[in-house]
Amino acid sequence: MSKIGKFLLKVLLRIVLLALGFFVVTFTIYIFNLDMKATAMLEPFFEKWYDKLERKQYI
Repeated sequence: MSKIGKFLLKVLLRIVLLALGFFVVTFTIYIFNLDMKATAMLEPFFEKWYDKLERKQYI
């Protein structure tokens, strides 16, 4: 196998491993509902932030 072929094989292997790792992480977040748990944990900070914002109220 030529140098270019070996290089392309290594790059392809890294891309596949990266995609597999990304899938495992996102699947774990989905299964354990971690996104909503994090949102619930941060909700008091969000409420503080949005309560401080000035609003234009037109009638």
